[in-house]
Formats: sequence, C-alpha cells, structure tokens
Amino acid sequence: MSRGMTRSERLSEMERLYQQRGYTDIEMAKRIGVTRATAYKDRILLETEVPFIKDEHGRWYIDRNKYVSAVRVNLNEALALYLATRRASRQTRIAQPHVANALSKLAVTLKKPMTERLVHAADAVLSQKSLPERLAVVETVAQAWVDNIKVRLVYKALDARHATTHVVRPYLIEPSLWSESTYLIAHSDQANKIIPFKLARIERASLTTESFEPPADFDEQQLLRHAWGIWYSDKPAEPVTLRFKRGKATQRLQETIWHPNETVTAERNGDLIWSAEVAEWQEMLPWIRGWGADCEVLDPPELRQTLMGEARAMAEQYGWAISSERSATAPHTMLDDFFGG
Repeated sequence: MSRGMTRSERLSEMERLYQQRGYTDIEMAKRIGVTRATAYKDRILLETEVPFIKDEHGRWYIDRNKYVSAVRVNLNEALALYLATRRASRQTRIAQPHVANALSKLAVTLKKPMTERLVHAADAVLSQKSLPERLAVVETVAQAWVDNIKVRLVYKALDARHATTHVVRPYLIEPSLWSESTYLIAHSDQANKIIPFKLARIERASLTTESFEPPADFDEQQLLRHAWGIWYSDKPAEPVTLRFKRGKATQRLQETIWHPNETVTAERNGDLIWSAEVAEWQEMLPWIRGWGADCEVLDPPELRQTLMGEARAMAEQYGWAISSERSATAPHTMLDDFFGG
C-alpha cells in the first residue's frame, strides 16, 4: 500500500488507521506494506505528535480521549460542517464555552465567508446568559457517555410536579429532528427501560463509580425508526394519515423528506395524502399545527379529535361562539364560513 507514498503520506495513513483500532508493529507493517523496523520508527515519530496507548495484547492505538484530529476538508465538505455547526450554535440559550471553542477551531479550517460567520456565532454563544450548573450537566453527561459510566440524574419531566432520580446507562446523545433540543437516550435502572431525557430538563447529573458495557445489539436507527423526533414507544407504531391541500402546501411538502418511512400519494384534485407509521403522534402536533388549514388529519381518530378540540378552543379564544350542533333555524352561519361549512 505504501508503494510510491512519501513518509509524510505514510504517517498520515498510519495516524488514520491507529484511530480505528490497535495494531502491533508487525500488523501495521503488513497493513501498509513496509518492514517492521520502518513501522516501529514511524510509530515512534507519531508518538511525538499524538497520544498512544498500548493494550494487553501489545497493540498500539491512539488515545481518542486525548487526541485532537487535524481535519482537512474540501469546499463542499466545509459547507456541510458549516451548516451543522450553525444549527448547533442556535440550539443553546446559555453561554457554552465548549460550543464557542469548537466553532472557533472549525472556523480556522473553513473558507470565507464561512469563517467569519462561525466566528460571529461563537461570539453570540458566549454572550448568552451564563449558567454554570447547566453547563456542568452537559459536561457530566458527555463524560459518562464517552467513558461508559453510569450517571445519576435528577430529572423533571415537562408535566411532572416533582423531579425524579434515575441512575442511567448513557447510550446516545441525539439532537431532535424538528426542534432545537438535545436528548440523552439512556437505560434507566429504576424504570428498567430505555428513556429519552431532554438535557434541558436534567436538573443535576453526577457520575457514579459503576461502569457498564453498551449492549452489542443497541441500534439507534432501529430504535428511532418510527419516532417523529426523539420520542418512541413500546407500543406498536400507529399509522398517521394527513391530507394536504393543493397549492403552496403540497409544494412545500414535497421539498423535504419529513419522516424516513413516509409515503406521499397524489389525488385527482391535486391534494396530497401523506402517511407514516409513528410511535407517538403527540410529538407531531406542533408540526401539524404549523400547516394551519392546509393540513387535515384523517387518521388516527384520536389525533383528529385533538386537532378539532384545539381549533374549537382557538376560535373561542378569538371571540367565536362555538356550538356543537347546527341550529335548525340558522343552518348556515358565519361560523360555517370560518370553518369551511
């Protein structure tokens, strides 16, 4: 593999390989096609730049906890990183120096005008309100996830009267798809099941002294395949069917894949029928509301009734008198016009 490679190119390739798994000097020599002596000398040289660890089998690998990679990207790769980090910079309401530092470091590797925008974003993150206790939660959860250590959480759910304590095994830190929230997906020893914990609702987090091995069969893609954002359920996924009215709504609908298992079919009048199997349709409510009258819930009945109740409450809030039955003496009213008759 190293035929025609300069030493600099060989060192770069070895650095990449040592990040993936451990190698003995003999294994590395065979992997890149050099002598054992050359592989040994190159590793010794690499050790002056990056931190190495030797395992019990005599294999060397890069210590990822101490390693900072030098990322080189082309223009299109830079744009992808830029968009992701710009989104991350808007997901915090508190000053997070780690986010700001990451933005500043990434800015150095990108091109103008992306560099300037990320520098400004870093400044904006630091200008937010400083809440050290919130930052400590994020740091503790991240450490527990990376080191496979159980962490004790004091968590208050949105509609809970009191906070509860969970000792959890962190499996994944994941951003929500349709909101600017971040979740810890972890197995709770108390509930004996996997639960998504919204980071903003964790009041305190502390590391335990107990380590754990993540289950080999944990697959976030499988776990979240029916989730609208982060929510999932032990119940079977439920079909959700919506009708979108012809016009701007159908155009917008077709511009984005809204759910991995969605299907979209056209009706003769130009309307679109959107359907997907979703674990918890409650999480879809803000998205459905955002379409207004251009979106009609067809199934499930409970979701349709929920939106009907919200439409009634909204109408009454704005001064419309709602009656569940149409008057025999006034079969057609302005209210009918308002709701489409």
